[in-house]
Amino acid sequence: MDDKYSNLVASPSATSKFVTDVVGFLEESGFDGLELQWQYPSCWSWDDDCTDKSGFTNLVKELHQAFKPKGLLVSAYVAPLENEIDRGYDVPAISEYLDWIAVMCHSYHGYWNGITGHVAPMYAQPHDYDDTYNTNFSINHWIEKGADRRKLLMTMPLFGRTYRLRNTENHGLGVSSSGAGEGQGIISYRTVCQNIINKGYTVVRDEEYRVGPYAYSGNQWVSFDDALMLKYKSEYIKSMGLGGAMVWSLDFDDYDNVCDCESFPLIKAVNRVLRNYGKPDPSCYLEIDNNIQ
Repeated sequence: MDDKYSNLVASPSATSKFVTDVVGFLEESGFDGLELQWQYPSCWSWDDDCTDKSGFTNLVKELHQAFKPKGLLVSAYVAPLENEIDRGYDVPAISEYLDWIAVMCHSYHGYWNGITGHVAPMYAQPHDYDDTYNTNFSINHWIEKGADRRKLLMTMPLFGRTYRLRNTENHGLGVSSSGAGEGQGIISYRTVCQNIINKGYTVVRDEEYRVGPYAYSGNQWVSFDDALMLKYKSEYIKSMGLGGAMVWSLDFDDYDNVCDCESFPLIKAVNRVLRNYGKPDPSCYLEIDNNIQ
């Protein structure tokens, strides 16, 4: 694994030079700030002498001190799993210095597990091999470790995780898979829609909204979040008093309405809840919501 970030934060002089260079680049480019995406400062070598945790804290602090007088923002895209959070972050310290903290609440499961699983479960499921692999646990663990909930952003996926089923007769959650499906394991929501409409994928939804939908056809299987699930998650964000949402990423949404409902349905679903986007839900969402099996 590339250890360039570990080497950076282990050196105070390298850290200071990085901060100086970043400030110059942001000002020259007219950007508003910087988001740190180190996945993750958790000492993958399990070296007891690892300085990732303290080094990352110092980097965040120096960026904050250099950015604040210039009106620049600094944020971080951070781990969702308990062990990664505990090993990688001094949560109260980085919460003080970051403007927001985007928790990667997706890719809890994927084809690498050998069984089907949802890309971004809201809550634990009976078939889960670890009941901490879900959005609700991740958000609450960050809060319990000392994060300011008003700075926490829930990252929502606009893509699906695909699998290749071993047995086409077994197509539920937690069944055996033999590897990545279409797109080498990841496809856009737009492509999911195309598969449902043009290839006759069967869609299964959880009426309790513990997870988003999954869909299958033959040996192809995909889990994803649709507009209804993102609406549910956005309501959760409001009820928890969180700072907001982040999506990954804009180009994965149905930008040209192949779903035959509305363009950018996922982004708009989030905005209707969190930013009072004026247009009401299209009738196609209401029909789905009233007929969940």
